[in-house]
Amino acid sequence: MAKPKKSEKLFLEGIFSLGKALQQKLQGLSVGQLIPLIRRQLRMSQRALARRAVTQQSSIVRIESGRLDPNISTLKKIADAMECDVVVTIVPRSSLKATLEAQAKKKAQQKIRYLHGTMSLEDQAPNQKLLKVLFDEEVQSLLDSSGSELWNE
Repeated sequence: MAKPKKSEKLFLEGIFSLGKALQQKLQGLSVGQLIPLIRRQLRMSQRALARRAVTQQSSIVRIESGRLDPNISTLKKIADAMECDVVVTIVPRSSLKATLEAQAKKKAQQKIRYLHGTMSLEDQAPNQKLLKVLFDEEVQSLLDSSGSELWNE
């Protein structure tokens, strides 16, 4: 797999930054909790929202109470009925670099553990200093690779 372009990295960093800011602003509000906040600001009843969204009022009640998670198409109809847009994005829990490094360390640890085990069976167990050097080299090798080995289980 080709290395990602710098422009792609910058683009994603911008999206992720905005996504994180949005997450913080929402303070854990669910979509079901956000709908009535918007609806009330628009002075719209559940009945009017349901009519405009071409759905049942009971669905609006269940969504707003958290008893029903709407699918994307229903959510889009509800948002359209309130003159809003639905934005769906992916926001990483940590930086992509940190995720890559963690995965490389996990894979390197597996490989070094296997090497240590096979060498121990032959009474040739390497010392801890050598294992650390091998581990660091393997991590760097994985980070420098195309990525396919990094994610193969």
